[in-house]
Amino acid sequence: MPIIAALFGALIAGLVYWIKYGNGMEHINNAVRDWRSARRRTASERQIGSAPLRSLRHPADAAGVLLELVARLRGVPTPEQEAAILVQMRGIVEPGDDLDKRMVVIRHAATLAPDAKAAIDALAPILRDSLDSSERSHFARMLQAVAEIHQGPTEAQERLIAQILRAIDEDR
Repeated sequence: MPIIAALFGALIAGLVYWIKYGNGMEHINNAVRDWRSARRRTASERQIGSAPLRSLRHPADAAGVLLELVARLRGVPTPEQEAAILVQMRGIVEPGDDLDKRMVVIRHAATLAPDAKAAIDALAPILRDSLDSSERSHFARMLQAVAEIHQGPTEAQERLIAQILRAIDEDR
C-alpha cells in the first residue's frame, strides 16, 4: 500500500511540475481550444449541409427529398428507384411543372442532408401544415412504394418511414 501511495504522490508531483514549469497549461488550453473548434466546425458543417433543406418551401419538394432519402437507405438509388420516385412525384406536382428541374433540386438537397433526422426536422413542418389526413395517407403509400423496390422495404427503411409519419402527424 505505501508503494501505491508513493507512486500516486510522484504522479501528482510530476503533474503539478509539468503544469507549473513545463507549459502544461498551454498544452491543456490548446487541447480544449481544438476540442471547442472541432465542435463548432461540426455544427457549422451540419448547418451548411441542412441549408438546402431549409430553403425548400413547396410540399412537393419536401416530399421528394424524403422519398429520395428512403431510397438512399439502400445505397446509391438505382434506376428502378429513381423511376419509382419520378412516378410518385408526377402524381403530386402541378401539370406543366418542370419535374426535371425539381428533381435536380431534390437530389441536391437529399445529397447534402447531414442525416435523415435533420431532413425530417426541416421538412416535416412543411408537410404537416400543408397535408390533410387523406394526403398524409397518400404520402405514406408513396413512401412504401419507393421502399418496396428490390424485394420489399428493409428494416431501416421501415423505421425511417415510421419516423417521417410520426413527425408529420405530430401536434394533430
